[in-house]
Amino acid sequence: MPDPIAHPYRTLMSSLRVGNHVLKSRFLYPNASPHFLQGPEPYPAVGFRDFHAGVARNGAAIVTIGEWDNMHQHEGPADLDFTHMQAWDLSDPSVHNYMSLLAEEIHFYGSKLLVSAQVSWPDGYSLYGGERFGPPGPDGKPFIDTAAPSEMIPDVIDAFVAKMAMYKNWGYDGVSLKCDIELLPLEGTRTDDYERESIAGRSRFIREVLAAVKREFGGNFLTEAQIAWEMPWGYGQFQSVSVTADEVMEFCKLADSDVDIFQIREHDGTRSHPTGYNFAFGDHPAVDYARRMKGEGITALLAPIGGFQEPDEMERYLQEGACDLFGVARAFIADSEYGEKILAGRADDITPCLKCNVCHGKILEEPDPWLSVCCVNPRFGLEHELPRLIQPTTRKKVCIIGGGPIGMRAAIAAADRGHEVTLYERSAALGGQLAHTDHFDFKWPLRNYRDWLIRLVHKRGVRTVMNCAPDPQTIQSECFDAVIAATGAVPHVPRSIRGTYDDAGVLRYPTCDDMWGREAELGHHVLIIGGSEAGIEMGIHLVRSGHTVTVLTRQERIASDASQLHYITASFVKELPDGSTLEAPEWERYENLHTIVGVTTTQLSGTTATYVDGDGREHTVTGDDIVICGGHRDRLEEAMSYAATAPRFFAIGDCVAAGNLQVGGRQAFARTSII
Repeated sequence: MPDPIAHPYRTLMSSLRVGNHVLKSRFLYPNASPHFLQGPEPYPAVGFRDFHAGVARNGAAIVTIGEWDNMHQHEGPADLDFTHMQAWDLSDPSVHNYMSLLAEEIHFYGSKLLVSAQVSWPDGYSLYGGERFGPPGPDGKPFIDTAAPSEMIPDVIDAFVAKMAMYKNWGYDGVSLKCDIELLPLEGTRTDDYERESIAGRSRFIREVLAAVKREFGGNFLTEAQIAWEMPWGYGQFQSVSVTADEVMEFCKLADSDVDIFQIREHDGTRSHPTGYNFAFGDHPAVDYARRMKGEGITALLAPIGGFQEPDEMERYLQEGACDLFGVARAFIADSEYGEKILAGRADDITPCLKCNVCHGKILEEPDPWLSVCCVNPRFGLEHELPRLIQPTTRKKVCIIGGGPIGMRAAIAAADRGHEVTLYERSAALGGQLAHTDHFDFKWPLRNYRDWLIRLVHKRGVRTVMNCAPDPQTIQSECFDAVIAATGAVPHVPRSIRGTYDDAGVLRYPTCDDMWGREAELGHHVLIIGGSEAGIEMGIHLVRSGHTVTVLTRQERIASDASQLHYITASFVKELPDGSTLEAPEWERYENLHTIVGVTTTQLSGTTATYVDGDGREHTVTGDDIVICGGHRDRLEEAMSYAATAPRFFAIGDCVAAGNLQVGGRQAFARTSII
């Protein structure tokens, strides 16, 4: 443990008073609940409680949990994401016991629990009336609300305060209110004090709610206001309207006396869930806005949110006085020991978040299981089950074949179990397919993860044997107790496309894997056959390198295998001809990146590709070069050649079936846990 006086993150881990509460650190965990931890229980299930208690144990001073009191939610269609979320029956007094237990578990670690709540209106009413946001009614038409009469508003506010009193009785420490949408100049007019013409008018209601909570509970119940420093804001539904930073500042000044914490989100939905495409460390507009808020006299604590993980960066902002707290979710998900490593001065050991957003949830059309997973934390969602799943072991001699990300993950996990580990890698470098991250600028999160894996392999004392693809006899002669094959995958080029191979069976065209770092060898116009995530990422990379690219895919949408919630499918906000805005996929940034979807490539000849569209019509397109991105096929046969070389054998990762880091990483962690 570092000397507390000289601790590199002494401000980040320091305490802070707000109201009648003491915050143990500068970390605020926002409402980011992995919904697969909750089953049909009408109360917070043990997995749900354990995860959030783990966030508190791991250093978060504030843990925020959504208001999941809609028991009709599970009645929706089974293919909708929200039907898989939590749903608690707060009308049942016995459920209140578990609401209190949840608070008690958070308090056990000296943390505070906030509820992310919304104000409820009587059915059929809202402040301004108009079309209600959300799914349509049974007739397929949207719900149309009536503007609430003035005499109804005090009752609505009183009902909200009464609800907060209920949460307070359960042990909750405050409320987090989403205020940004309240600032938008949406349709609907009033002639009373809640008029839409000014920020003062359209924010009056939410300010009255905050003031009523503060008046009722004082400093014993924290109030957090979620704002976006500039809008358009949201996931598409409100992007035809906007609010300026000056207007947001006006609201903050009006609400400051009744707000304990302003949670400052980035200026649009994509930046609030940043990726390698639209984010870099040190690029935090929300921090700049926090500085401005302090400069203009805002007294509430300021907590910017959006992509924070690096403790050095956060410590610097705190010491500069730019803000007071940080909203951090994915960092706690990516590393179950995030806060412990910071406290111990082991920042280099923190598992890098990939900024891939698959932990954020699922949406329609994704073939994956209904799980909010993490690609780099194999413990995620299983922490409460691990004492049952993992048993103690004795030191054994373990062999890992393959030094890609999954092989390295297995080597680290085996070493953490106390085993003597030897890793064989056929090439001169560890990293496997993550070698491409050296060439793609937007793949820096994956590059950080690869470098972290390599660093930990050496830190754990794993013996690495490079430039070696050992034969089974050699492995058997070493008398290993267990062998894990992580031999990876190789590019797949479908033979159904005529002209891809010569008469000797040699591939005529390069694959995406062949062209990493060799972009200059390609002509100006490149045809990419295959529109998977790998194919479109190669296209984006080539466009950024100065090429024109045309991508052909048989799928009906580009990157259909990628997470469709954010990631490259919602990477930036583009302006439409009518002046409105829309979250758009990364490839739509580039005029010289073209896509042809729903077609079948039938033949390649020279630099011309022939394809058939959905109507059976044949077309051709010609470029200067062709690159094939047809996915990967497993190396299972090679992996199975080691099956009899040790008493225990496992094949994991892409060598079994081409998959992803989450699947392979979970396999590596799980298989080593039973050695």
